[in-house]
Formats: sequence, structure tokens, C-alpha cells
Amino acid sequence: MRDIPQELTHGPFTVARALELGLSQEVLSRSRFRTPWTGVRILSTFPESLAATCQAAALVLPADAVFSHDTAVALAGWLSPRAGDRESTAYRPLPADGAQPVHVSVADRRAPQGKQVIGHRLALSPEDVITVGGLRVTSPWRTWCDLGAAGADHTDLVILADALRRRFPAAASQRLASRLDAWGPGRGGHSLRRALGCSRDGVDSPMETRLRLLFVEGGLPEPEVNQWVRLEDGTPIHRPDLSWPQWRVAADYDGIHHSVRDDDESVRRGRASNWRQRQDNSRRDLMDEAQWRLRVFTVLDVFQRGLVSVERMRTTLRAAGAPV
Repeated sequence: MRDIPQELTHGPFTVARALELGLSQEVLSRSRFRTPWTGVRILSTFPESLAATCQAAALVLPADAVFSHDTAVALAGWLSPRAGDRESTAYRPLPADGAQPVHVSVADRRAPQGKQVIGHRLALSPEDVITVGGLRVTSPWRTWCDLGAAGADHTDLVILADALRRRFPAAASQRLASRLDAWGPGRGGHSLRRALGCSRDGVDSPMETRLRLLFVEGGLPEPEVNQWVRLEDGTPIHRPDLSWPQWRVAADYDGIHHSVRDDDESVRRGRASNWRQRQDNSRRDLMDEAQWRLRVFTVLDVFQRGLVSVERMRTTLRAAGAPV
């Protein structure tokens, strides 16, 4: 079996470059390689990912092409909040496997089209383009506007705005507003302004956004986001996802990680496999002792039992004295 030049083992490469290095079309057509993009090959053992697909596309797309829309969001991981300088371990976007179509935007030429690509023709300023992992992508602020212009759902626009405000707490609110002002009466402007008005600082996950919007759109008073509940002496006991302090009522969204148990090796080393459940039980006991009403919701409550969840929360607020 012919050795592959070292240069071609690190990621995608063009067929033209492989031919220059002495490989034949016959070799390149074998199962040792796959075709992530027309005119491009990659070793079949190289992991499939959206990033690899975009790296392959960048080899043959025009130099001014930029990855945009959902592709920019996925490449940059903007829906995954950070805790300080670290990536969140609790909430991550769904893995991008490279099989989804890639959004590519260009300025002064015909938008690329094909089986693997959704092309757009956009007027982009230098501030609209950033680099992520060596790839040109639209900035978070421009991406948000483009999604609004493309007809993205209101909830999805608020989720992205919340996530950006969490990721860039010192800049996102002003940058989103400024980019929207520059957007003017462009397509999607009304939807974007409505979404920005509904977005909030400090949101830790997309599902928290969904739960908050579910309550507000169901006619409940808007809750505060991730504010500490403290004892009379100032001791913090819990920071619920959503809360109505004036009525001492709170709501948490519990994702799947709350029910995950540690593996056998972690338990063997001394970690309690049900530590999350114990922690959750402890926080509920503390809230109860502080005379707060805490209600917990799951993905089923948000997606399958939305009306029931709103009424459950309404009943809790009413019992606490809220005029709902």
C-alpha cells in the first residue's frame, strides 16, 4: 500500500494538491479516502465533523466566502455558555457531524449552490467577519441578524441572544443593539427587535430561555434570572434558574445531567454515584426551610406539557399571593 505524504494526513486536501504530490486518481478513489467536498479528499480515518467539512469547503470556495447562519453558530459554539473562561460542562450544543448542509455567504458574486451547500449573497462589512478555528465566519451579531432575516423562530432568536449575552457579558447587549440599529428596516427587523426585547442577561442554557418564554407568553409575571436566594443573615442557599422574589417562588429546569450517575470506576474511587440527586434534594430542603416554593421542570414539561406547566406555575404563584 502506497504511503500517504505527511502533508495530507492532517486534514482535508485538494485533489489537485494530491496529484502534485504523486498520488493518482485511482488511489484517491479508493476507500482509504472519502470526499467531504467536491474536489477535496480526506483520509477515511479522520473524524467526521462540521469543522472538517467546512475546512474542506474552504479549500475550493472563493477567498471571500464566509460561513454563516446556523453553520456559524455551530462552528463557534455560541449556544454553549461559558463559566468564566471555561466551557460549560452542563450544556453543550448538539454535536455537528458534518452531514448537515453548510451555509456559505458571498458578497459580489453568485451564491454557491449544491447538494452540500446553502448559498447566500450578502453585503458584508469587515466588522461582520471573524475567524474561528482558521475559518471565516460571520460575527455573532451579524449571524443573529441574518437568522432573523431568514425567518428564524422567535424562540430561537431569543435563545441565541441570551446565549451571546451570557458568553460576552460586557459587550453583547450593546453590540446586538448596535448591529440591529445598522440593520434598519432590513428583512426580519421587526422579529429581531422583538427578540432583543425579550432577551436577558445571565441565562445559563437554551432550555432556561424556553422555560422563561413559556411562562411569560402564558401570561405569568416575568421572573428574575439566576438570582441568589439568601437567608436572613445573607447566606446564599440556592440560585434558581427563575424566581419571583416578591412572592418567594422559584422554578428550576433540570436537564438530563441531573439524572446521570457516575460510572463504576468513579464510584470505586469514592464518588457517590447519586451525588446529583442528593444535591438536588438538599437544595429543595433548604428552599423549603427558607419558606420558598420551588418547582422543577424537565424537557417533557417544556416540549410536551407546556400548558400544564404554565398552569402549575400559575397555581404556585397564586397560592403565594401573586395576582395571577
